Amino acid sequence: LQANLLNILYLDVGQADSILIHNQGKTMLIDAGNNEDGEKLVSYIQSVGIQKIDYLIGTHAHEDHIGGLDDIIENFTIGALYMPYDTRTTTKTYKDVIQMASEKNLKILNPKVGDTMTLGEAQGTIMAVDNENPEEVNNTSIVLQLEYGTQKYLFMGDAESQVESSRQWEDI
Repeated sequence: LQANLLNILYLDVGQADSILIHNQGKTMLIDAGNNEDGEKLVSYIQSVGIQKIDYLIGTHAHEDHIGGLDDIIENFTIGALYMPYDTRTTTKTYKDVIQMASEKNLKILNPKVGDTMTLGEAQGTIMAVDNENPEEVNNTSIVLQLEYGTQKYLFMGDAESQVESSRQWEDI
């Protein structure tokens, strides 16, 4: 990792998702692949010298996005854990994440559109999350815009076209 640059690494978790972002000594992990990816992600993140994840985001409650989150929570100091509010998901994977967060006394934050976070010189803004009408779990995805200098990056989880059409994206 190059400390003075914005590092965005798409980690190899097959068809699943995991994105490691690092800038100025601050770290964000968006999703953590499937259950079997957890140990591999922990090893890689430790190998690049990261001990704390300032922002851990589980975009939505599908296993291919939050499967390894319990391993990440268990093995790192976590500054803040963001996941959409979801009372309907009852999978073992989801329960494992909730249980590990509880064991580490880590509160799960339910973001709202407009919430911001600072990652070194980068600024993140929550652009979409459906905490009220989770008709389709993909559409509860936390959508994050990250700005770094004049560059903007959009991380959408598995948000589908109805999320895209419900937002004003012209400024991205």
